Amino acid sequence: MTPLSEPWQSRAEGVIQERQAQDLLRRRRCVEFTSPRTLICDGRTYLQFASNDYLGLAFDDGELTSLSPERTESARRRGAGGSALICGYQPAHQRLEQALCEATGFEAALLFSSGFAANAAPFALCRAGDRILADKLVHASVVDGAQASEASLRRFPHNDMATLTRWLEASDSPTMVVSESVFSMDGDQAPMADLVALCRRHGALSWLDDAHGFGVIGKHGLGASELARPDLLTITFGKALGASGAALLGSRGLIEAILQSARHYIFSTAMPVDLADHLVFQLKRAAQPGPRQHLADLIAHFRRGARAQGWSLLDSETPIQPLVLGGSDAALALSAALEAEGIWCPAIRPPTVPRGQARLRIVFNAGHRAEDVDRLLTALAVLGSKP
Repeated sequence: MTPLSEPWQSRAEGVIQERQAQDLLRRRRCVEFTSPRTLICDGRTYLQFASNDYLGLAFDDGELTSLSPERTESARRRGAGGSALICGYQPAHQRLEQALCEATGFEAALLFSSGFAANAAPFALCRAGDRILADKLVHASVVDGAQASEASLRRFPHNDMATLTRWLEASDSPTMVVSESVFSMDGDQAPMADLVALCRRHGALSWLDDAHGFGVIGKHGLGASELARPDLLTITFGKALGASGAALLGSRGLIEAILQSARHYIFSTAMPVDLADHLVFQLKRAAQPGPRQHLADLIAHFRRGARAQGWSLLDSETPIQPLVLGGSDAALALSAALEAEGIWCPAIRPPTVPRGQARLRIVFNAGHRAEDVDRLLTALAVLGSKP
């Protein structure tokens, strides 16, 4: 292979050396999931607390056939063949969009290949002079999309509705307010109903990213749509639905405008047909209440045990249960010690989280058992230096 020219070779080496010196170097490790609770890495089996597959639906437990007899037919591998606006929009996509609307009560839906793409699309509606007000902890996809738009971006302190109120009152420019239902690193929830009501009062467009809420929160597991009615909602399929892709939901007019404007939709091949079919079945599986209740019991069990050991927990009742350790070195050390005991729980470091807030992001799913939680708690009691 032809060597890189000197400036770029030095640039690449500098990036790697800088990250390594800061304990921020990231390395991919090839893992194979053998169940919702276990994985294999380098020939060793680990009990894992890292996956966002909250309901364990990434694994087919045989229920799909009973939920829908046509599952066998839909299991054939089928791509889309083109952009949704050329020839890629097929009956399976229409069925999935309709199923999402029926479940959440929104008028229209638009499918995307990823949550990152879905969260970039609405900014195509923004013009110079518009404002985007986003929660400080909103996902990187929202930040990147906002910064690439013609609008100005301002980030209000996390869940601070008083500050958001002042900012909304300070200008009558067209404004988009973005937050998350469940925050991916802290596991806490936005004051969704208050945020939506505040936006309506001031004529702002409200938008919630429900990536980590859909399937988990709400009486029926339908996420933010059970707790508020934002103008725009992002649902991703790579978390509780155990697949991949995403959707934007909103009014017919708003979704149609995004369809006409968003380059991420216009110039991308549509979602594979077999994936769209599969997601309709995953929605049926996610509607079953048993796994959600079991998951809630596991979370409560962990929080009781961790508090009894003296750990300081964040305000999260969701499957995301962070242990904030401070420095990246401390988080890496505890993660490595757990791995040595056969427990997989990677350290989360800046820039994913703010400096000084490196952590273990412990994640539970409905495939875990009570004895798995006990094993984790026992290891934390032995290995962890409690804050």
